[in-house]
Amino acid sequence: MLSNPFPGLSFALATISLMAPAAVAQQAIVRLDVEGTARLPAEAVIARSGLQVGQTVTRKDLDGAAQKLLDTGFFSAVNYRYATKPAGGAVGYAVTLQVTEEPARTPALLDIPGLDEERLWQQLKSTDGLIDRQMPDNERVTAYYKQAIETVLRSSNRAEEIVVKTEADLKTGKTVTIFRPAHLPKIAAIYFEGNRAVATPVLEAALEKVAMGQEYTERLFHHMLESNLRPLYEDLGRLTVAFPQVKAASTGDAAVAITAEVDEGPVWRLGKVDLNGEALPVAQMREAAQFAEGAPANWKQLLASIQKMQQVLKRDGYIAVSAKPVRSFHDATQVVDVAVEVSKGRQFRFGELHIDGLGPDERQRLAGMWKLPGGAVMNELYIGEFLHSALLALPGKFKTVRSGLHPRAGTNVVDVTITFR
Repeated sequence: MLSNPFPGLSFALATISLMAPAAVAQQAIVRLDVEGTARLPAEAVIARSGLQVGQTVTRKDLDGAAQKLLDTGFFSAVNYRYATKPAGGAVGYAVTLQVTEEPARTPALLDIPGLDEERLWQQLKSTDGLIDRQMPDNERVTAYYKQAIETVLRSSNRAEEIVVKTEADLKTGKTVTIFRPAHLPKIAAIYFEGNRAVATPVLEAALEKVAMGQEYTERLFHHMLESNLRPLYEDLGRLTVAFPQVKAASTGDAAVAITAEVDEGPVWRLGKVDLNGEALPVAQMREAAQFAEGAPANWKQLLASIQKMQQVLKRDGYIAVSAKPVRSFHDATQVVDVAVEVSKGRQFRFGELHIDGLGPDERQRLAGMWKLPGGAVMNELYIGEFLHSALLALPGKFKTVRSGLHPRAGTNVVDVTITFR
C-alpha cells in the first residue's frame, strides 16, 4: 500500500469509487457530520450509518458505514471524507458523510387492520428518522419500509408478514404504495345502519359482486362504499352522504362481517350553474345542457348535462375541451350552486380521412360519403353521424368499427382514421 501524503482523504461509495491509497489507521472518531441532506435529518443518517463519536474505526468500517446507507435506497450516492483532528490531548478522525438523496415523490399508506395509521406512523418515525409518508420509488426503499413496519408490529405482539401493493390515486393520478398484511380476512357478510332513502337490499346488491368474499381492510371497504354506494345517493340529490363508521366482527375461518353506518344527509336542490372560461358561447352551451336548476341535484344528470354542453364546443373544433364542476353548498337553504370551469383547448381543423379494413371499392364509396372538407373546423360529432350512415351502407359486414383523431404535431390540423374489422 502507498502511504497517504495528505492530511485529509476522501472516499466515495456507489458512486462508490474508493480512492485507494492508504489504509486508515485505527483511530477514534472525534467529530461526525453529514453533508447533502435536504429532506432527511442528519441525525437519522448518522444513526443508520452505525458510526458513533468515540468509536475506533478503520477504512473498512467507514466503507461499511457508507455501504449501509447506500443499501437503504434513500440515497443515489454516498461518500465520506475524513481528516485527523486533535481532541483531548489525542488525535482522532473528523468524519463527514456526504450523501445525495433520492427524490421522495411516492406517497406511502399503512393499511393495517386494527391499528390506527397515524399512531403507527408516529411509532415508525420515532424508531427510524429516515421513514416518512413520502418515499423514493425503488425496491431497496420498499424493502426497508417493509422490514421497519414488521419490526414495529412485532414490538406490539403482531408477528405479521407485510406485503406491498401499488395503486393509482384517482384524485391525484399519482401512484401510491400500500403496506398491508399478507393475510387478510375475507368479507362474509355486510350489514347497514342508518339508511332509509335507499333500501338495504339495494345497497346489498350494489356491493355483492365487488365486496363479498374479498379481502378486508377498512380503507379498502371505504373505497368500495364510495365507488358503489355514493352514486346511488347522488342520483337522489343526497350529495353529502357519508359513511362515518365501519365495524368488522370476526365470524371465524379468517372471515369478517361488516357493519357500515350510513349518514344519508339532506336532499340538495340545484341552484345556480355558472360556466367559467375564456370566450365561451354560453347561451348555446346552456341551451344544450338544460340544467335542472331548482330540482333535486341529481349529480349523474348534471354530469350528463355538462357532456351535452361540451358537444357545442366539440362541433366547433375544440376536440380537447374539458370541464370541471365545483360545488358550493348553502346549508341554510340546502341549495348547491355549481361553477363549471371550462377549458376549451386549441381549435382544430380537419385534415384527411383514412379508412382501414375495406377493399378499394368500399373505401372509395365511403370516402365519397364524407362531407367534411379539408380545412374546415373539425366537427367531432360529425364522425358519429358519418359512421351511422356508413354502417347502413354496409349492413352486416363488420363486427366492429373504430374511429380515431390524430392531431398533426405542431399544428392545429387533425386527421381522422376509421377502422373496420
